[in-house]
This record gives sequence, structure tokens and C-alpha cells, in this order.
Amino acid sequence: MSKPAAESKSNTSQLACLGGVKTVAETTPNWPCPTDAEVEAVRQNLIKAQTTWGLMNTACGGGIGEVFENRFKQDLGVDHAVATSGGGPALHIACMAVLEMGDEAITTPYSWGQSVSCIVQAGGIPIFADIDPETLTLDPASIESKITPRTKAIVLCHIYGIPADMDAICDIAKRHNLRVIEDCAQAQGSLYKGKQVGTFGDLACFSLGSGKNIAVGEAGFLVAKDLGMYEEALLAGMHPARTYGEIKDPERKKWIDSLIYTYRVNALSASLGVKQLDRLEEMNSWRRKNYAALVERLDGMPGIRPQNLPENLDPAWHMQAWTFVPEDVPGVNREQYVKALNAEGVGIGNDYVGTPIYLRPMFQHKKTHFGHGFPWTANPEGDKIIYKAGDCPVAEKRCAVTGMQMSVGNLYRDVTRYLDHVAEAFKKVTTQLDEVRKIEL
Repeated sequence: MSKPAAESKSNTSQLACLGGVKTVAETTPNWPCPTDAEVEAVRQNLIKAQTTWGLMNTACGGGIGEVFENRFKQDLGVDHAVATSGGGPALHIACMAVLEMGDEAITTPYSWGQSVSCIVQAGGIPIFADIDPETLTLDPASIESKITPRTKAIVLCHIYGIPADMDAICDIAKRHNLRVIEDCAQAQGSLYKGKQVGTFGDLACFSLGSGKNIAVGEAGFLVAKDLGMYEEALLAGMHPARTYGEIKDPERKKWIDSLIYTYRVNALSASLGVKQLDRLEEMNSWRRKNYAALVERLDGMPGIRPQNLPENLDPAWHMQAWTFVPEDVPGVNREQYVKALNAEGVGIGNDYVGTPIYLRPMFQHKKTHFGHGFPWTANPEGDKIIYKAGDCPVAEKRCAVTGMQMSVGNLYRDVTRYLDHVAEAFKKVTTQLDEVRKIEL
């Protein structure tokens, strides 16, 4: 009778990728996951829309779209914000507001592609600066040498929810008369020196879709520091029925037309968003607590460490950034380490970005949707702008060797048992490194 128990114990201790039982039996909450109250809020707006104009129409401004915008502005503490159909559209509008064909914008190589494609979509040319190895955001020390007479903006990203060094970046922008655009798609609720990101730059863009910290299907926001930038944004992406009423500057008003991008928010997303904003702070609080709890559990674990962040940064984590430490686990590479943990049920991956953006085909071949070499041919020095390996060594090393990420967006409530299982999985893997070294990729 003892033999099956011994076999069971052996099977439990054996690495799952080699035939053992996986360690993480707990599941995490589904995300996005609207509450009953949120579903009811959308249902009630649909019922009201049967007799009330404006609850299924956001083209003209007002209605549920205005309610959504006012609530967002109140939570962020800003005066000018427009709801959009997504974070990508918001970034496109922001770049159209500050760039002309052939203008240069300094940006990060380490992000989701939309942080950079918005520059190209607006006819601008991305110039890549390196990242800080701990915050993974634009390193101010790498920016200034990239500035030329054709530079018009800095487009930064608060990647993973980690705030960039806004004081230093805004100081550089002020000295060189540049606009600052914040990509806050992964950072809604993140704090820099106690103040929310999205309130520092000339323009800031948020995403409320695809599993972000609040997720309403598809939606976004563009925030403008001043009225002029706000009107430029409206002109680029909103319906004339709205812009005729809101744009006051006569020089801008004469350009109002139906020749626009249709980037307004969907009314149902707005209905859901108004209600979901009620629990953003609570959900972000749990994401912070769960991240801190996991950091504590994995303290001293061979092969992995958290990012060493300045105390003045308080991320509202969209994903957790971790660094692989190869010298802790000699003979084990990142891919083997991750594969072993995945088999145990740990939701960890190799680097989120994968390949620095400037090393991808679009920039290696200067081939975009414009064709004919645009936007580089619109710049008198465009043929001299070459993207090559070695341009941003910190980002390149992160992508190729040390970067790892774990999901945290779905950790918006107490998941103590899950975190305990994850810690056990790490212990199981890191105490059997000889077996991990045998893993075939």
C-alpha cells in the first residue's frame, strides 16, 4: 500500500516538463470581467437609448461620451480629455497634433509597437533612445544626443505601468522646445512622485481595452495640458458635429471637415467605463499588494529578481517586469528557466517586447504603409537615419537575455493561495537545476 504513495510523492516532486505533476493548481480571476453592476449599467443605458438621444451616439459630443469624459477628467485631475476608440487612436491623434511629415520624434525601442507606429502614422520619423535598465523606460541621459533641428517631440512609454523619469524628460523638452507625449496605456493609476502619470506631458494617451487596468472592450483617452492641444486633437479625430461646437480658435475652425479619422468612443464602452472607474483604485491596490507579496515570496530565489525601482515611483502594475539572473543558475538559459516554470503552471514569459522596435523589418527596410520610403524621404537627412544593432544596448540585452514578465492585470483581488503555489513552483524548479539544464527547446 505504501508504493503508490511513494510513486505519487515522486511524481509530485518531478518537474512537470519531465512528466511530473504541475505545482500551481489555483486559478486566477478572469480579466476582463465586468461585475453585475457594470452589466446592469450598460443594460440601463440601452433601455434609456430607446427614448433618449445621445446614449447610443457619441459623434456629436454630449450624452454618455461626455459623462465618461467628465468622470475621467475628475479622476485624473485634468481639464481637457477626449474619449477615443482605443489607445492606438489616441496616440495617433496626439502625434498628428504635434508632428508634420518628416519631423523627428525621440522615442523608446522597448514597448508595444503602437508607442512608435503612431509617429510613423502621423508622418514622423522615430529616433530611438535607450532605456534605463531598472525602470525600462526612456533613459534621460540617452535622449539629448539624439536631438536635431528636426526634432519636435519626445514620445515616451510608462511600460508595465512603471513611470518614466518625468522631471528629467520634461526639463530636456523645455530646454529644446519639444512636445512631450506620454503613452500611459499600461499605467492608469501609476504615480510619479505622488502624482498620476498622464499629467506631466503636453499630451497623454490611455488604453481601456485588451485587458488593461480597466477594460471596457475597446476605448482610450487623450489628455491635453492646454486648450490649443485639445483643439488640435479634436480636429484630427472627432466628428465635425462635435468639433464645430467645441473648437473656438478661428484658425482651427476653418479646417473642420469630414476628412478625418473616426476615432470617437463607442457608446457601450463609455457606459461600461463610467461604472468600471468606480473600482479602479481598489483593483490597482490589489495589483500592488499582490506584486509586493510575490516579490517577498521570491526574495533570494536563484535566477530571478524584481526591478530595482526608485522610491518615488509607484506603479499600478499592468504586467510584472522581472529580470533573469543567469549567473545565479549557471548552465541554464532564460528559455529553459521559463519553460520549466510554465510547465508548473506559472504564467511567466520571456521578454514582453521580444525584439527592439528599430530592429524589426519596418525600420530595417524603411518600408511602411505610405510606401516610396516615406516618411524618411520627407526629411532632408532621412537617408542618413539608419537603425542598427548596438544603437540601444540596454534594450537589446533586455530583449535577448534578461527580460521576463508575468501577468498581474488579473490579480485584482486577494489571490494568496495562487501566490503560494507560484512560490512553490519556483522552489521546485530552482532546486532541480540539473534537470532544468536537460530541457530541450
